[in-house]
Amino acid sequence: MAATAEPAHEAPTDAAAQMPELVPEGASLSGGTLEPTGSGVLVATRSLTRIERAWHAPAASLEQRLTRMRRTALELGAWNLDPAAHALVTGEVDGQALERARGAVLLAPDSPTARMALARALWLHGDAPMSAIRSVIEALRAISRHLEAALWFAGSGLYVLAVALVLGGALTLLVAFALVAAHAAHDLGHLVSSNTPAFGGYALLASLLLLPLAFGEGALGIALVAFGVTLPYARAGQRVALVLAAAAILAGIYPVIRSAGMMFEAFPSDPVARATYTIAHGFASPVDVARLEAAAERDPLAARGLAIHARRMGNLGQADALYQQLLEDRPDDPVLINNAANVRLALGHMESALELYRRSIEFEASPVVLFNLSQAYGRAFQVDDLNHTLEQAQLVDAELVATLTTLQGGAAEEFVVDLALPNRLIWDRILASERGEGIAAEFRAPIAPGSLGRGARKLGVAVAAIALIGTLIGMRFQGSGGCGRCGGRICSRCGESGEPGDPCEDCKRLFQHPEKTDRALRLERVNALRAREERIERITALASMLVPGAAGILANRPLASPIGGFCFALALAALLWRDGVVPDPLVAGSAAPLAFLGVSVLALIGYFTVAATTLASRRSR
Repeated sequence: MAATAEPAHEAPTDAAAQMPELVPEGASLSGGTLEPTGSGVLVATRSLTRIERAWHAPAASLEQRLTRMRRTALELGAWNLDPAAHALVTGEVDGQALERARGAVLLAPDSPTARMALARALWLHGDAPMSAIRSVIEALRAISRHLEAALWFAGSGLYVLAVALVLGGALTLLVAFALVAAHAAHDLGHLVSSNTPAFGGYALLASLLLLPLAFGEGALGIALVAFGVTLPYARAGQRVALVLAAAAILAGIYPVIRSAGMMFEAFPSDPVARATYTIAHGFASPVDVARLEAAAERDPLAARGLAIHARRMGNLGQADALYQQLLEDRPDDPVLINNAANVRLALGHMESALELYRRSIEFEASPVVLFNLSQAYGRAFQVDDLNHTLEQAQLVDAELVATLTTLQGGAAEEFVVDLALPNRLIWDRILASERGEGIAAEFRAPIAPGSLGRGARKLGVAVAAIALIGTLIGMRFQGSGGCGRCGGRICSRCGESGEPGDPCEDCKRLFQHPEKTDRALRLERVNALRAREERIERITALASMLVPGAAGILANRPLASPIGGFCFALALAALLWRDGVVPDPLVAGSAAPLAFLGVSVLALIGYFTVAATTLASRRSR
């Protein structure tokens, strides 16, 4: 995603200072030249940016080089130099592992990869285990602040969520179907003939269940048939749980998986957003600049990226013109206002710069802007205003102000800091994108290859129709069921009266009219029923723990069934995709398996908690 850099270990020669890159013929180039080759391909040669020069300049130690680079990067708004941090983490730069890891965090404090590398170095160092743990926590917290990491984690997380919703919902429907399958087969047999043998009823049920395969609807069709067959046998609470399970499948197959695809596809397919982001992070290629120049007139984000690049290349006049143009469209953007003020200050327009700093603070009391304002006051020899503004900045964020003051180091030249490109600008473009259907279609293909997998509306209508028809049938149709004591079938069409779950005639006679039965036979029958109940309790306990979604149904707590199925499916999916759904673009590092394994463990705890709670509820009754 972001461009990578190859830091050198020594100051570059004149030849090394020119970095050739291929660009499309006819493209323009800022900060460099286009030179033809014998093959007719234009080769771009560019001057190093200030950030790159800060890296290449001679230094007495790695720490001195990193500090100088950090100061320059902050001055130019590159708060995270991911390519340089990655070079440090991967050992492309000489130095001790702990020193390089700390340097990576210094250059890219919002990089999960850098934070995890520091945690590993601290842990292996042996004397800072708590610092290592804190670094791991900071790595997880940094995910939301790092755009590429957030996109990668969000895409992977949504994909895992989609799998969990579909698998958890399907497990709930299939478990519920399995518990009523014998009665459904019996009733289907009655539709043909009252003398239909048991295997005939099961054959009819199997044919019905597999019918969607003949129409090309795949596993999704089988789950919907199971949903429809189970509904007439369900009670009100159970019907709600079944509808929730079907809705979970619908959500996973359409909106959730499409959102996952959008996280993966939208940013790479937006050349302006990608080029602006790369430039904002300190390393621009001629191709990136050419793309922004071509789109600057119609795309404010491209113009913003060009303004950042012009400032870094020292083209202050161009940067000033671009910032003033951007401020006409967005006069309330505190980041734009601050960065425009920094350019004005560099051009020597003191009063205009002071006015812009004050405007920025009106919208947001940023410690960075207050620090910049104090520097401008110092340059204008307004000492009282300098001290007062610096005190305000310290009240907002004393630690950050101390860091900036340390980086300033008492140098004679001015030191003002550009604010970083807000991630929300790119997030807005991503969320407004129509991308994501490619990955979503690939996800749906094996489970919903038919027409239901090609339209959310079709599937929604199908689920609603099945829910309505199944409920109406259940209200009008008296299905067969099992005796609450011995498990024998109760079927009014077979001459056995009573509601499913009630005692059958034999059990009523046994327990309600003991005088009508032989005492010895009665005791034998009661003991057999008690042994059956104990056996069923053992099987129920085992099934509740090992069969996802079974606990809620068996304990007559139906809503616990889809919750348990979802928790199990989430634990399984997070474990299987613990390294992400697509390869890590060097932004997650070892934070990825840690995060997903953590989700898996929590989901598994949730699953067993639901199972144990529902099982205890069944036993208490």
